[in-house]
Amino acid sequence: MHKWIRLAFELLPLQVFAIASRLAGDDPEQALLPYGLGALCAALCMAVLMWRRILLDRLLLGVNISIMLGGLGLYARTPGLAHMLADLRAAGVFVIILLTAGVTYLARPSALLDMPSGNAEPWDRYMLYATFAAFALAFITRSQPLISGMLLAALFIVRGSLQQAARNARL
Repeated sequence: MHKWIRLAFELLPLQVFAIASRLAGDDPEQALLPYGLGALCAALCMAVLMWRRILLDRLLLGVNISIMLGGLGLYARTPGLAHMLADLRAAGVFVIILLTAGVTYLARPSALLDMPSGNAEPWDRYMLYATFAAFALAFITRSQPLISGMLLAALFIVRGSLQQAARNARL
């Protein structure tokens, strides 16, 4: 599958979630619609990509897992979860991205940069630090959803820069 098609496919749950969130507004009682649609879309997209044996993007995997966990928690009627998600906003997504990044980093160095093992250190560690910084900024600015969206885009830019630096250091 072409890289850009895969990326657009993995971004689809986030887009569905964002559009449904805008339609639902800030009311915690209406949070079921965006999380339900986003979780369903994330599950389908991840299933298709795993069925085709395509390695999932670690950053988008964190986003999709957070949407799915939020949807599962809301459908299971976890007490207070809707209000907590409304309070955390995108910072909650960055918590899961950070956890996903940490687990994939510990499981295999260079996992965050999608490079062969051993070629990306210390660059992969810098990506983990950038993910932590994005979480901290998202938590501080959780009342500004535009900034959180820009932080996710910034993580992709940082990852591309670190991948290029790792390739240049290897040469």
